[in-house]
This record gives sequence, structure tokens and C-alpha cells, in this order.
Amino acid sequence: MNRRIPLLLIFSFLAVIFSAKAQETTSPTAKELIPVVRFNDYINVKFGGFIRAEYYVDSREMAGALDDLFCFFPENKKLGADGKDLNEVVRQNISSQASRFSALINGPQFLNAGSSSYFEFDFTGGNAINVRVRQAWVKLAWTKGTVLFGKTWNPFAESPFPNVVGLHTGVPFRPFNRADQLRFTYKPIDNVTLLLAGVYQTEHKSQYDPSLAGDIRANPIPELHFQVRYASPFISAGVMSEFKGIKPATQTTGELGTFKTNETLYTYAFSAYANMNISLFNVRAGAVYGQNLSEYFMQGGYAVRTLNPETGAKTYTPSNAATAWLNLNYGKKWVVGVFGGYQKNLGFCNNPLEDGAFYGRWQNIDHIWRISPSLSYNIRQWSFQVEADYNVAAYGKVDFNDKGKVKDADEVGGVRAIFATTFYY
Repeated sequence: MNRRIPLLLIFSFLAVIFSAKAQETTSPTAKELIPVVRFNDYINVKFGGFIRAEYYVDSREMAGALDDLFCFFPENKKLGADGKDLNEVVRQNISSQASRFSALINGPQFLNAGSSSYFEFDFTGGNAINVRVRQAWVKLAWTKGTVLFGKTWNPFAESPFPNVVGLHTGVPFRPFNRADQLRFTYKPIDNVTLLLAGVYQTEHKSQYDPSLAGDIRANPIPELHFQVRYASPFISAGVMSEFKGIKPATQTTGELGTFKTNETLYTYAFSAYANMNISLFNVRAGAVYGQNLSEYFMQGGYAVRTLNPETGAKTYTPSNAATAWLNLNYGKKWVVGVFGGYQKNLGFCNNPLEDGAFYGRWQNIDHIWRISPSLSYNIRQWSFQVEADYNVAAYGKVDFNDKGKVKDADEVGGVRAIFATTFYY
């Protein structure tokens, strides 16, 4: 595909949506469709969720997940015997799998704290009956602190979410992950919150070699998260950190037999975000630098660094990656917006073995970028949205003598157009 064509489409679309007049008023708040249900003097329940149906069409084969509802970037060129690109195929689909149901349960006082619990699920099995639990947690809340136990958003992936139409929520430029955890928050002053959490990988996991008895439960410690957040009516911001250790294998096999191994790979990551509101104008931005981020649907992972042929013992080296994204939106009833993101593969900490294994995502991609203009119309429980994502991935050769950095990269571009309608209740 001529790269100028999708770019012209994107900029034409931007010109159209930003010429639309954003409304400064919205319709009166609609009456609640589902009232709070009171079970007894101590327990009441608020049900909620939405029905979402979306149509999307891709200009070529895309790397994605969840029946390609998550669109990451275009697949690399794949030349056939006639020299034509086999991945230059237009595909389209309509899906309602992202529809969701939730319940927030407020309970009695316990240990001088308000108690609550929450569960949420969606439908991700296509035509099969397959309900996925997205969140399920219990919480105790005091005046200045809370304790949460259960499955919810990984603290590193929790806020803020960009206001985009695509279900990818900005992946792979920002983390996406839900996990079981024990989380503590404390507010020393009104506008500042401190967060400390121990997180266990459940739904979204680092990659392992099952033949080596690798398992996330063999990790010596949970992921450790620490955050500082600031929030006011007009601006919120925060800095986040993560430290984790994973054990890729519990046993190895070499020329002399099978042996136990305790080799552990320790990695870290940092992130920062900001969210600002000025009248009808909203700005959201974030950046991430980290190692072994594959469980967040981001580029990277870890690779074998050394191998002992006698025992099969391995050491590992983690990847390094940096990303940044920016999201601008204007309006309330009519909302025009644009999202932009960039990701850079920084290679590994050490030279990986050329014939060694890689556990992660997209080792041969040097960088990824995206620009996505969108237009939304919101009225009462309804939202109608259109978006055009122009995604680019740069594929190249892995240089194992230069810490696995990608060389001679060639950019491949592709467009996804989306129309989505959502009914909230």
C-alpha cells in the first residue's frame, strides 16, 4: 500500500472532525435505568455495565488479540512466489464481545472501615459460552487509607486510560494488565495518595518455557509496586514504579542429566502520567521505561544469555523499552480527539545467544507509532464513535552482537477504521 494514501486519509479525517462544532452543553442527566437494590440494612447493590457493538475494517493483516478487537500494529510483509505481499488483505468484522456486566456491593462497617466488593465480567468466547472475570475484589476503606484484596487493574496499568474508541486503550504504548493483588493506599494529605501493592500474575502473564517446568507461581516474590499520585479538580498526575523477579525454569536438562535450578531474573520499570482538564479541553499523557514488559501487551521480554551444555543451566538478559503517548480531546456532547503514541525497542541489557530462546513479544521490531483521530457523540446512555487508527511497525534484523538491537528496519503501515455504539446502564 502506498504510505501516502493512509496518511492523506488520516489528515483529511482530522480536518473534518476538528471543523465540527463541539457542543458546550449536554442533554439532562438521564434517569438511572437500574436503581440501587437494597438487600437489608447493611448491604445494597448497584448493577451496571454496557452493551458495545463495533464494526472495524483493516487495510491489511494486523497483529492483535481477542479476535483482533485489540489491534496493535500491521503484520510484516510476507512475499509470495509472485512477489506480492500476502499480508496485504482487507479484513472486516462486527463484534459485541466487549459487552460488560458489573455489580458494586456496599456492606456493613468492619474494623471501623466501610466495606465493599466488586465484580465485573465480559463475554470473550465468540459464539461459545465463555464468561471472563475481569475484576473481583473486596475493600476496606478508612478516612485516609484503604486495603484491597482480589483481582483488579494492575497498579502499573490503571491510570489514566486515554479516551480512544479502539478497545486497545492505547496499547502497546501504555500498559494493559489485570491481576490478583493485595493493595494498600494512604492519603497523608488531601491531594496526595501513596500506593503499595504486591501483585501476582494471573490473567496476563510473563512468558515461560513449559518444558522447563516454568510457572509464574514459582516466582520467589510478587511484583512490588509503589506509586505517588496527586489529584485536584483540574489536574492529576503520578509516578509509578515496579520491581519483579521471575523464575523462567525450575529444572534444566543437559548432557549429564536433569538438574534443579533457582535462576531468577529481576527487572524494574518506571512510569509517569498526567491528566489535565481546562473547561471542555482534556489532555492526557504518559510515558514508560522498563524491562520485560510483555505481560502488559508491550514490546519486550527476556532472552537466554548463557547456556551450560552439560547441565542445561541458563542465565537470562531482559529487554529494555521506552514509550510515550499523548491524547487530546475537546467537547462533551460532541467530542473530537486525537491520540498519538511511540514505542522504541532499546535492546537487551547484555548480548543474547543467537541460537537461544526469546520469551516475550516482537523481538524483531525496532519501533512502533500510531496516530488516531476520533469523533464521538454522547447522549444520555448512548455513545456513537468513529475512529481511524494509522499504525506503523518497523521490522528489521536482530543484532545479537549489539545487545539484540534491531537494525535495517523497514516501516510497514496499515489503517484500521472503527465505528462503535455503546449503551450504558
